[in-house]
Amino acid sequence: MKSFILGLGTMMASVTLGSLLAFSSEAWTAELPLQMGLLKMLHDIYSFLLTPLSSALGAPSLGGGVYLGVWPLIIWILSSALIGLLTGEPYRAAKIVFTSTLIIFSFWIFSNFMLYPLHSGNLAWLSEVDRLMSDLFLYRSLDILFFLSVPSIVSATTAFLIFYIVSSRSKASEIEEEYPAW
Repeated sequence: MKSFILGLGTMMASVTLGSLLAFSSEAWTAELPLQMGLLKMLHDIYSFLLTPLSSALGAPSLGGGVYLGVWPLIIWILSSALIGLLTGEPYRAAKIVFTSTLIIFSFWIFSNFMLYPLHSGNLAWLSEVDRLMSDLFLYRSLDILFFLSVPSIVSATTAFLIFYIVSSRSKASEIEEEYPAW
């Protein structure tokens, strides 16, 4: 359990740090109080991560406006590969990455309901949230499948390769010890 939580923290930190480095200029606004500004910044950088496939194919970010390119895809793949390298166990690596993608997705959904009432009127924020949710769930549903499955597959594959390399080297060293070269 301890290694799972440590891996989950590492995955969340690497995805968040990568997103901050790639998207900080698009996400930060100083017009809100500090805590709400940080919440909005995390919401915005996670919004960028929710559409890696669409972004790589040239579509704008959720809500329109910003073109992100392949950065969300690169962030997901590198962070997932890092977890696979660190764990070395395919099942644990996939579980850590899948849980972190669910946390990011859940955070994004719930932060919509916390942030949009601040910027819009009494009922206008509902239409803004509806527009974002429709954009993601109706028009970019492949992105949801992509970011829920591909990072887990990448981390499990990386962990399997590391496990295979380490086990083959240990078998080779056992054979050398058993049959030394003259």
